[in-house]
Amino acid sequence: TPPKKWDKKWRLVIFDISQLKKFYREFFRGKLKELGFYQLQKSVWVHSFNCKDEIQLLRDFCGLGEKEIRLIISENIGDDKELRDYFKV
Repeated sequence: TPPKKWDKKWRLVIFDISQLKKFYREFFRGKLKELGFYQLQKSVWVHSFNCKDEIQLLRDFCGLGEKEIRLIISENIGDDKELRDYFKV
């Protein structure tokens, strides 16, 4: 369950998973959708609440490292009205 109050930080997940690991790339993308992430760009997904544990679990499950899947926490990602509407924050 997400916290009641948003901490005004965006969680960006960026990934670069090689063609050789296509199964994991598709699996990871599907899990991001299931977790309610918003697709900002082709390999850039955003969430409004802490998802560090979930991302680490997916990384471990897929046998991928931080070079392939990176979690960035940011207070400013530019015009975020669409994201605020999507996450209702």
